[in-house]
Amino acid sequence: MSTPPGSPAQLLCPSAPCKVGNQLLGAVGRDGRVEFFGQPVTMDERFVSLARLGRPPEQRFRFATPCVSKGCAHWKDQRCGVSDEVVATLGTGSAAAVLPACGIRGSCRWFAQSGAQACAVCTDVVREIRTAPDAVAPPRPTG
Repeated sequence: MSTPPGSPAQLLCPSAPCKVGNQLLGAVGRDGRVEFFGQPVTMDERFVSLARLGRPPEQRFRFATPCVSKGCAHWKDQRCGVSDEVVATLGTGSAAAVLPACGIRGSCRWFAQSGAQACAVCTDVVREIRTAPDAVAPPRPTG
């Protein structure tokens, strides 16, 4: 029995880290916007190790992985909090007349949840990796 397109079990998160098995969606251009490839490419160990040279790969590329819904720290109120924040922050006006080319639109969590509004601003999203959100190092003892 196959899973219907767009069903939760098949949806992809378009803001994934650079890991073996995840899908490479596009590259960040000189203008800071993501330029999507025609179809995603599944990453292997060689690509991941090369991508980790220099700046964090998440600042240079966009990746996708299966959405884990409740298993994600950004999941709230039965929705992807990142998708909601992206649409609220980058624009909730009318969606672009022509949406950017995207190889995962039919299985994208953000599109399934927010439609064309998410697609219209998706190229402006670059993932930031934080090792410990809002963490502050404890003061060092003196003396």
